[in-house]
Amino acid sequence: MAFNETGARRWRLERIPAAAWAAASLAALAALFAFATDASAAVLMLLAGAACYWALREGRRFTIQSRADDEIELVGLAELAPLLEALPDPALLIDAESRIVSSNAAARRQMQFEARGQFLTSILRHPDVLEAVQAAMREGETRAVEYESALQVERHMRCYVAPMNWGSERAAMLVFHDQTARISTERMRADFLANASHELRTPLASLTLLIETLAGPARESAADRDRFLAMMQVQADRMRRLIDDLLSLSRIELDEHVPPSDRADFAAVAREVIDALAPVAAERDVRIRLIEPAGPVRVVGERFQLAQVVQNLVDNAAKYTPAGGEVVVEVAEGGDREETCLRAGRRWDNAGRVAILTPAAAANVSYAYVRVEDAGPGIEEHFLPRLAERFFRVERELGNERGGTGLGLAIVKHIINRHRGGFLVESRPGRGSAFAAYVESAGED
Repeated sequence: MAFNETGARRWRLERIPAAAWAAASLAALAALFAFATDASAAVLMLLAGAACYWALREGRRFTIQSRADDEIELVGLAELAPLLEALPDPALLIDAESRIVSSNAAARRQMQFEARGQFLTSILRHPDVLEAVQAAMREGETRAVEYESALQVERHMRCYVAPMNWGSERAAMLVFHDQTARISTERMRADFLANASHELRTPLASLTLLIETLAGPARESAADRDRFLAMMQVQADRMRRLIDDLLSLSRIELDEHVPPSDRADFAAVAREVIDALAPVAAERDVRIRLIEPAGPVRVVGERFQLAQVVQNLVDNAAKYTPAGGEVVVEVAEGGDREETCLRAGRRWDNAGRVAILTPAAAANVSYAYVRVEDAGPGIEEHFLPRLAERFFRVERELGNERGGTGLGLAIVKHIINRHRGGFLVESRPGRGSAFAAYVESAGED
């Protein structure tokens, strides 16, 4: 029996076995013998044969799959790999023993694993997800689990766990959806409103008081009017800088979970920033000296954000360096993480040191750094861990307000965190302070 061009089954004489031919011959001889002895019995025999033939034909109409050459073989769970690869979100297929049977490229890239057949617990240890997998296996239950990953950069994930039966095999399908952008946007709005309302209150109150003074006692005095207008301009500039820094920090935090893939020359970025800040530093009688290698320093990073890092560090150093002093900016290759920390952040004897941000340990990764030294009064060691907090300023703690928004180092920290790098500070009272930021080197790419 075989299929014709229209898909219907038809008989092939050459495929009928010899036993069937023998049976048909015996049936014909029996029919002739029946006609010779009893005609009515022969007619009944023919009718019964016709009924059997009709039943066989009707049965073939409802045959779904053949049991001989045309039998369909069930594929194993591993054969579903092309289906998983077509999914845009990370996906895993887990068998009854909680082993990874198949995965797509998005899952391997995000969870940083390669081997097939390892246990799910080797790459994912969140108890709610593991419990959902067991529930899918035992009870056929579908669940959605939300959890946070506690790596260098916080990520918010939703994992859909559903049971799957494939032939005699039972499995669970896990599909991960990254919700970090949505949650970061919500937090950004809330933080911006909270920070703006808190920090803008002081300059706004000052502006209100100055306006009332101008409208009252200082209305007739030209000298007082000019003095108060200058003070109002200072407060307005402070509000503008504060809003600009808050918006910049919010934009950085929004994309902080997405590491950059661009390439930039760290040394060229530092040169451009120093050229732009040199006139401002000259007004303060502060020199900026750059130490750089002969060739480019290629790093993995977004050029504009790396420029923000250098600008904030240099501007901060120039602000605290006294007139006639010098700010030293150094850009260089650092080696692996430990070597980079040693070269960039451990130079002065008897200095306080803090690693504000440290990247996760990774093999075969080298870094390049920028180190900015000032000649200021230095920072007491107990203040160092708080330097990258929003709105924290040492001079405010000491009652010696110098202006600024207190967001410069926080912006540096979040940019370096997005670049999966590190941020160091060492300071010694009477000697000055040095801030170093390092990001992954791009080599010769």
